[in-house]
Amino acid sequence: MSELLSKVAEILNAPESLVQRSAEARAEASGKSVDEVLQSWAGGESVAAVEKTAEEPAPVQEETPVEEPVPVQEETPVEELTTTDESSIDIQKDDDEEIVQLLIEEELVEAKKESSFALLMGVIGVVVFTYLFAFSIPKQQSENLVLESLNNSVRVSEEILEGATIYNQLNCQSCHTQNVRVLIPDSQNGKVLKNRFANKNLILNTGLLRLAPDLSTLASREPTNDGVWLKKYLTDPTSVKEEIPHPSINFLNEQDLDYLITYLLSLGSTNE
Repeated sequence: MSELLSKVAEILNAPESLVQRSAEARAEASGKSVDEVLQSWAGGESVAAVEKTAEEPAPVQEETPVEEPVPVQEETPVEELTTTDESSIDIQKDDDEEIVQLLIEEELVEAKKESSFALLMGVIGVVVFTYLFAFSIPKQQSENLVLESLNNSVRVSEEILEGATIYNQLNCQSCHTQNVRVLIPDSQNGKVLKNRFANKNLILNTGLLRLAPDLSTLASREPTNDGVWLKKYLTDPTSVKEEIPHPSINFLNEQDLDYLITYLLSLGSTNE
């Protein structure tokens, strides 16, 4: 080192002691050895005192902490309801309400139909019941009795037969019957009659529908058993009873009227 120091001192034309101190300072400042500093100076480098101050540490740049990106959850895009969508919803709602209303109306119609059907069946039932027990059954009974009543052993006069014909021509049998039936309503007419007739012409006058009093026993009860009263009643019913619904037959001539009255007075006398 002394040789190197001497050489450097010679090169630098400076005392060795000064070169020594400078080399040591330089070495300390640069972090090199004294020999390395002297070697560099001996190689012709400028030995100007490179007063290297202690290398200040390079300012450490504070790294801005890089925030790790927070994973962003991808939100399911919410489709905004457009005016069209809202209109569609309103239309659907209206359709649903209309369907419900239609269903209710259909139920009401069905209920009305069922009620109307039940009412109709009830009316039909009443009509059928009335027809059977007020008309059909009594009519059948009358027909059966009439068919059993023909007895050729019964004899009647020609006047009675003439009166029976007039009675039939006047259609008296459409309102009056001549048959006391085995029914409670007929009990007021007297005992049940066998109604034996001389011929079929008399059977026609028995009638099948009773809208007026039965005449089976007309000749056996008052006042109808009186010929004078009958004549007055038939020619002028209101003279006997006001507002009576019986029609007047004052258009008959005297002979036909007598035939009719003779026939009526025979009712009940030959039917035992």
